[in-house]
Amino acid sequence: MELDARMLFQIGAVLASLSGAWALVKAQVRTLKENQDIILKKLSEYGHDLDGMSNSIVVLQNQIKVLTGILSPDNLAKVNERRGILEAKVAMIMEDISKLYDMHNGKHPPIG
Repeated sequence: MELDARMLFQIGAVLASLSGAWALVKAQVRTLKENQDIILKKLSEYGHDLDGMSNSIVVLQNQIKVLTGILSPDNLAKVNERRGILEAKVAMIMEDISKLYDMHNGKHPPIG
C-alpha cells in the first residue's frame, strides 16, 4: 500500500475530524459535569427543605394531639364540671357578701 498525496490527505482529514470530535466530546463532558453538579446541589437543597418540612409536620402533629386531648369530650366535661362548681361557689360568696353588707347597712357604726 502506497502513501500517495490523496491517501495522506484523507488520513489528515480523518485525524482532524477525530481531534475535532474529541474536543467536542470533551466540551460536552465538561458541560454535563457542570449540569450534574448543579443538579446535585439542587437535590441537596430539596433534601434539606424536605427535612425541614418533615420536622414541621411532626411539630404540627404533636400540637394537634395536644389540642385533641384538651378538646376531648371527657376533658371538656371535667372543665365544665369545675366551672359549674366555681360558679356555684361565687354565687354563695356573693350571697354571703350581700348578707354582710345588709348587716352593716353599708356603713360602719361610730366607734368611741
